[in-house]
Amino acid sequence: MKIPVRRTIIVNGNEWDFGRDISDAALIGDTVVVTFIPDEGEPSIIALDLDRRVLWRDMDLQHFAHDDNHLVMYSIVREEPLTFYLDVGHIARVDLKTGALLEMEFVK
Repeated sequence: MKIPVRRTIIVNGNEWDFGRDISDAALIGDTVVVTFIPDEGEPSIIALDLDRRVLWRDMDLQHFAHDDNHLVMYSIVREEPLTFYLDVGHIARVDLKTGALLEMEFVK
């Protein structure tokens, strides 16, 4: 059975259409964080304010993988600081509003 993939989310009663396959989404305070099914040349993570202005994207930040031959999936832990499990064996804790790296921890 194929599981349907979402392309929209509901934020405060409004539908936001991203036109891309969404893996996960979270509303944390007044920030929306969306992870997408990897698509080469497109961001895999976007953080937006409630007016849909982009606060940051993973592809603009050095601490997220940028290997063109390896698309990365991220999982959101819905708390502050924002925590992602990176498939390279690390947990990255980043600032919710800026995406700035706060801490990187190696895990097995």
